[in-house]
Amino acid sequence: MANLGATYHAQGRYGEAEGIYQEVLKLRREMLGEKHPDTIKSMASLAATYHAQGRYDEDEEISVKVLELRRELLGEKHPDTIDSMADLAATYHAQGRYGEAERLHQTALDLRRHVLGEKHPDTMQSVAYLASTQDALQQLPSLAESV
Repeated sequence: MANLGATYHAQGRYGEAEGIYQEVLKLRREMLGEKHPDTIKSMASLAATYHAQGRYDEDEEISVKVLELRRELLGEKHPDTIDSMADLAATYHAQGRYGEAERLHQTALDLRRHVLGEKHPDTMQSVAYLASTQDALQQLPSLAESV
């Protein structure tokens, strides 16, 4: 069932993916508990679907919880935890919270360099995301002047 949600998400059928992910999350919470890795993965998938729909507040609420759980259960340096940091940073960026996004992107980048190495695709992706956020931060003063 989770695979069907992923297929819908990949096809841009976010409403259908959301319904599937909500049902999978409900079932996994009941059967496996809140702290099971599969439950947490379902939470992250639902958050990603909210993000894709521009529903950043709902995305943030879940993404914060996913990051907290992964830090608790997997530790700061686990790749899934680092992915959750990057996801939450992207949400902050989308909300215009560039300072928070920059700090979290920097942390994710530092950890990816340490854990995955400089040339890993995820590390390079973190460099790009951090640069995009820093660019947005630099543009804020000129945007404020034009208002």
